[in-house]
Amino acid sequence: MTTQAGPVSDPAVDELYLGMIASRLDDPYPGYRRLREEAPILRASDGSLVLSRFAECDAALRHRAFGKGDEQLGFGRPELGEEARRARDRFGRTMLVTNPPEHTRLRRAVSSAFTNRHVEELRPVIARRADALLAELAERPGADFVEDLALPLPVTVISDLLGVPEDTRPEFTAKIRRMFALMEPSEGEEGFRRAMADREEVGEYFGVLLDAKAARPADDLLSRLATAPEDERLSRDEMISTALLLFAAGFITTTNLLGNAVHALFARPDQEAMLRADPALIPSAVEEFLRFDSPVQIDLRSVLEETEFAGARLRPGEVVVTVIGAANHDPEVAERPDALNVRREAPIHLSFASGVHFCLGAHLARVEAQVVLARLYGAEYPALEPAGDAVRAPGLGLRGFARLPVALSRA
Repeated sequence: MTTQAGPVSDPAVDELYLGMIASRLDDPYPGYRRLREEAPILRASDGSLVLSRFAECDAALRHRAFGKGDEQLGFGRPELGEEARRARDRFGRTMLVTNPPEHTRLRRAVSSAFTNRHVEELRPVIARRADALLAELAERPGADFVEDLALPLPVTVISDLLGVPEDTRPEFTAKIRRMFALMEPSEGEEGFRRAMADREEVGEYFGVLLDAKAARPADDLLSRLATAPEDERLSRDEMISTALLLFAAGFITTTNLLGNAVHALFARPDQEAMLRADPALIPSAVEEFLRFDSPVQIDLRSVLEETEFAGARLRPGEVVVTVIGAANHDPEVAERPDALNVRREAPIHLSFASGVHFCLGAHLARVEAQVVLARLYGAEYPALEPAGDAVRAPGLGLRGFARLPVALSRA
């Protein structure tokens, strides 16, 4: 392994890095390995500092001089101009792009719904939802695992938690999926504009829903936001942004995690056999799936104040790129990192980030994945097999499947 202490400016590695971003590779891991070995601290030609080893990525995600900024949602693209500014001003002030103390205030307003204790109380409900979807999946060989289970389960769970009416979920779920173009560095201008238009429509929907919750509150998170004491209540735009963010983040990680896990096991029957033989492996196996093929591959930080980091002098406004997919495969933290090992003890990963921006819904995603995988590879369903060509979703920042045909056999 290389031992460089400071940044490297290497045209060949820079071309590799920028090419990976632009091409939306189906398998980025060989490129990650080269990036990590040849230029683990890369000063890219676009000015960003690109980190690919676990130690530097973890340190950057925790660093007090680094925080979130509009570049996370593509708002730094100058060609989008006034349209981007309006979207940022109206719906851009979420936990995703703010820093303490504003981030702390926004997170505090919703954190009680995502505590480990509250999420564990949801486990029986999640199990019932999963059982119903799995029963339907087993009746239709060749059905799409993504559309018929990996997507609707977390959408249903987060919708129930927020208080989103069931009849409106499908329409704006599709819009929110298109909105993830805002997080893809390779997305073109047309995709960004379409994503911002969808963001505007979904934001208007949540505004109407929050008004309805204020008038007739129920036992759900949006009602609690809408009726919070005046001195604790978020502004209207903050409530809309928060509702939109929680809904979107509440399903994409779990959807990708489930699809990536099932696809990985298709290619590794020995690992599937281990999982079926020992259900107690499920919780740690979920962490291994998160490490092995992370639902989130890249996370960005803005430099908030001038600082020295990893041998580089960084100034406010510069961008630090943490390549989580590469960091999770760092041999310094995982033996044989490119191999999936469901028996790996306490897998270490950065798939939920680190520091103050650690994913609020991490435990919810874990529980949903544990519930589904325990059933998929349990006695009731003795066989799960591919039933067609899998199709990766476009993009490198978020990694998952657009389509994953399967045949599920019931005992």
